[in-house]
Amino acid sequence: MKSTPAIFGKSAAAHDEPQAVLDAANQQPNPELVSSLARHMQRSGLDVAKMKDREIIAKKLGYKDGSQVYRFLTPDKWAGDVKKFELRLTNYLENEMRIEGGGDLIEDPKSFILPSMFAFLDHVRACGHIGVAHGPAGTGKTCACRLYAKQHSQTTLYLHLFTWTSRKEIIAAELLKRAGVKCGRGEKPAVRLARHLRDSGTMIILDNAMRMSRKARDWLRDLLDDTGVAIALVGNPEIIGQWAACDQHKRVVGLTRDVSLDLYDKQEDHNTSEATVMHLLKRHLPEASHNAAVKRQALQIIRAEGSGACGAVVMHARLAHLMLKGGKIKDAAEAFSLASTQLIQRAA
Repeated sequence: MKSTPAIFGKSAAAHDEPQAVLDAANQQPNPELVSSLARHMQRSGLDVAKMKDREIIAKKLGYKDGSQVYRFLTPDKWAGDVKKFELRLTNYLENEMRIEGGGDLIEDPKSFILPSMFAFLDHVRACGHIGVAHGPAGTGKTCACRLYAKQHSQTTLYLHLFTWTSRKEIIAAELLKRAGVKCGRGEKPAVRLARHLRDSGTMIILDNAMRMSRKARDWLRDLLDDTGVAIALVGNPEIIGQWAACDQHKRVVGLTRDVSLDLYDKQEDHNTSEATVMHLLKRHLPEASHNAAVKRQALQIIRAEGSGACGAVVMHARLAHLMLKGGKIKDAAEAFSLASTQLIQRAA
């Protein structure tokens, strides 16, 4: 007796094809990312063929040597978890792109992801203290901070912290790089940064600040006392407990604010979520940026508490884009809907 397949027809093909596309994409480096890394190194004056230049990028990504960068840039040389490497690389390249003033940034802050983020940053700047903004991961805090920093580029130093950039001297060195300031011979970055910031009117924004070490928080407190510079710390809710755990740290925090509330306002006349959805679809699923059905699905995701908000929309959009590139699925709304099924199955 012949065995009978459990699933027949277009439904099976529609579900199998996206997974096949995903499996194929997971095995080899993304050629677009390879090209992006090569272009970034060239713009930065680095030679992809030189080991010491590859090591510079590798250390920024948190690796001890340049072997992973070499394998990623060289055809058929990759070995290891490519998605882990590409996630680090994407975060790094996006951060650099925004600092350089590039990228696809929405222009109207009043209709952007978090109006309360702009109010928070303005308050911190005006009062000249340490402020702590918090909200769940994926709600758009980083996008709002980057836009604010771009619009105030002459008086703002923005730094997105990764696990490997959480220490005092590394943070100070990266901020000096953003400011275009070099240390004197034998001068420590933290000392040079303090000297640069005195009476400068500059504001510092540290994104992902919950990753800072205890010593780095001690240093920020001292930096505030020494220079009077305004410092905005942005992170997930655990950042509140970190700064409240020490009386000396708690003393210097002049403002705390939950900046995620705007996304969950369900009033029909509130357009923050719609502006956010349009922005994210334009970036990650451009072929459906004006598709009403896709927009409705994305709005349901972004307005659902606990969904990860912006991050969830981005994941759906990227997966739907892969499905459409595979060619078997033609309708963007169908691809976006199937993306939900795939993401739920993978989470389970």
